[in-house]
Parts: sequence; C-alpha cells; structure tokens
Amino acid sequence: MDKPKKFNVLVVDDDQSILDVFCNMFEDSPFKIITALDGQEAIEKLQSQPCVLAFIDVIMPLMDGLQTLNALKEIQPSLVAVMISGFRNEHLLENAIKMGAYDYLYKPLDRQDLLSVMVKCLKRLGFNNYIEILN
Repeated sequence: MDKPKKFNVLVVDDDQSILDVFCNMFEDSPFKIITALDGQEAIEKLQSQPCVLAFIDVIMPLMDGLQTLNALKEIQPSLVAVMISGFRNEHLLENAIKMGAYDYLYKPLDRQDLLSVMVKCLKRLGFNNYIEILN
C-alpha cells in the first residue's frame, strides 16, 4: 500500500504544552501539525497553509475559541473543527457545535480520547485509509 499523503492539521491553543502534545503524538504520522498560540496566528496560518482539520482551544486571550472558529470557517468553510476545553461548559460547547464545530475534547487531553476523535474526523473527511495508521 502506498504511504498516504501528508495533510495539515491546525492546533490552536495558548498553552504551549498542549501544542507539544499534538506535535509529539503525531510526529511520525501522515499529519503535519501546524500550531498557533492564538486566534490571529491561526487565521494567518490557515490563509497560507490550508488545513482539513483544526483543534481549537475554547478559552484564549484576545480572541476566544468561538471567534477563532467563526473566522477560520469563513476562510475555509469545509474545515472540520474540534473544540478543546479545560472547563466542562456544555452551553459553550453546544454553541460551538451550532457554529460548525464537529466535536470537542476536554483537558487534560487523554491519548485515547484524542485518537477516538481523530478517527471520527478522518471518517467524516473520507480519509478512511489513514485510520489504520493511528491504530
């Protein structure tokens, strides 16, 4: 089987350790992790490096996760977005889903939960041939 082509995954979080988790976890995968420490940086990165998937922190300074989600979806409506939150605020996450987020994860990030959400996203994107790489 041919090695799947790399594709870009945007991770937006003001906590560098969360960005590091994604970079380390998917280091040898077909996903190129593109990181941004805030919403404005995420917008700039998405404009120059199209991504199929984004993980976005809900609580960030300057531009929160919902504002970031909205701006990213304006640039790339097909973007599959997953919200990340350190707080269990169902109302906030329901709003994110209404605004176009596909799913959400809670911090601290659990490896198995992250892989499970990644598999769901890959299925949604039609990238089924990437799923076995995660197992």
